[in-house]
Parts: sequence; structure tokens; C-alpha cells
Amino acid sequence: MSGSAKHVPLRRCVACRRPLTKDDLVRLVRGSDGWVVDDTRRAGGRGTWVCSLCISTSDDRVTRRALARAFHQQTDEVVALLASRTVHSAAPLAHATRHGGTHG
Repeated sequence: MSGSAKHVPLRRCVACRRPLTKDDLVRLVRGSDGWVVDDTRRAGGRGTWVCSLCISTSDDRVTRRALARAFHQQTDEVVALLASRTVHSAAPLAHATRHGGTHG
């Protein structure tokens, strides 16, 4: 397998449905206390992935609807968690640049 690029697994953002690397996503896990951010990306429980662009637009009606569909529930808890999450300011710009500058 010399000369070939290493396979990088992709995960899909539950809101915008774009496939991205783990580095471009935040993992949320449903635990006994509700949804929490999984910084280690290895926590047990039902997990899902959200991209930084969707986090920055979590108050957007389209993004809220996508999150509600993905989480099978009202999104107030998830949106509050995402709003409190500090996301690197360049991440949404890098994501938008890679995907044509548009969202959803």
C-alpha cells in the first residue's frame, strides 16, 4: 500500500448532513443527565456529530429543524448546549470555504 494516502474516516453532521472528518465536528453524547459534549470522542452512549457551522447557526430555523429531526426531540437542550460551546472562530469559515460558502 505504498504511495497511497491514509484512509481518513468521515462522520456526517446530523444537521447539514455533510461528511467531515472528526476534527471538523463536535460529538454530543446522550447520557443519563441529558446531552453533553464529548471532548474525548470516546464516551459511551448514543452519540452524534455536529459541525461548527451548524453550531454557529443553531438558532437558525432550518438548523433547529434538522437538529430536532436528528435528536428525535425538541432541541432547546441541545441548542443551549451548542450555544454555550466555544468553537474556534476559524472553523465555520474553513467549513464554509470547503463547501462553497453556503449552508444547508
